[in-house]
Amino acid sequence: MKRRRLMLTVGALLAALAAAGCVQETNTAGGGTTPAGNAPGGNAPSTAAVPIKTKGADEELTIALVPKGTTHQFWQTVKAGAEAAGKEVNAKILFNGPSKENSVPEQMEIVRNYAAQGVDGVAVAATDKEALVAPVNELQGKGIPVVVVDSGIEPDPSHSFIATDNVAAARLAAEEMGRLLGGKGKVAVLNFKKGSGTSDEREQGFMEGIQKFPGIQVVVQEYTESDVGMAVDKTQSLLTAHPDLNGLFASNEPNVIGAAKVLDDKGLGGKVKLVGFDAADAEIEGLKKGTVHALIVQDPFRMGYEGVKALAQLVRGQGTPEKRIDTGAKVITKANMNTPEMQKILYPLGKK
Repeated sequence: MKRRRLMLTVGALLAALAAAGCVQETNTAGGGTTPAGNAPGGNAPSTAAVPIKTKGADEELTIALVPKGTTHQFWQTVKAGAEAAGKEVNAKILFNGPSKENSVPEQMEIVRNYAAQGVDGVAVAATDKEALVAPVNELQGKGIPVVVVDSGIEPDPSHSFIATDNVAAARLAAEEMGRLLGGKGKVAVLNFKKGSGTSDEREQGFMEGIQKFPGIQVVVQEYTESDVGMAVDKTQSLLTAHPDLNGLFASNEPNVIGAAKVLDDKGLGGKVKLVGFDAADAEIEGLKKGTVHALIVQDPFRMGYEGVKALAQLVRGQGTPEKRIDTGAKVITKANMNTPEMQKILYPLGKK
């Protein structure tokens, strides 16, 4: 009787421990053990890789490119690079992005729509480095490979990140600003969006680089949501607050265009040193005119081109692309802009 009671008590204790997740279940198939909470059918997410849906060399691919926006010249150049690669690898390129570069939910919906359509691969430039992780995981959970171009995600589960090293490129901007100001003066910074990988990295790089010049003081940082109108407003406000400003770092195309307009309107073009990113036609005109003193110019054509090539490589089963591809950046000034090397970078599609 006592033995029967002891067995019942031990059985009850073991059942309670199993319910609390303190007992390991044996994985008979693999010969090992799996914690009960992580057993098949448990609550923990699966980390098993989903095989990529491959296609033969003669089959046409459908590849989607989802930029942060569609209006700025930078994104149109990324598109041109993607289309050039598409012709080489027999791929149709779908191009769709949010109406504004701060429209994170809109971009997430576009990515999820492409997942539902069952495209062969997706290249995306993330509007928000954290919010886009889930849609990317959803795509790859369907066997659709993803590469990230220009603006990254954290953590990054994609197959390849193809972009400028924005921290290093922004350090170049800081060095150029230091040179232009002779190592002393007051500087303002126009960033575009907190939480965007590109914006955060350029902010980091510039602030790190400018520390080499103890005589330069960064008096204010502003964010413009990549909107020219907001860049105009922010530039006007910071000039009112700091009329003795010596330099302005504008970290992307709309910021440069907005800042240059204000400087010209106030008769400060050429006096306040303006260093920026990208090479839209309006920025190049500002460089020629002297309102813009230097541009850190990326290679958006290569971003689109390498993105499509990498996806085609994956879908064709032809190997794995490099996890990180640095597309490079150059400092272009009025002094060097007419050299053959810089002309090719400024006009990747040729002059109009």
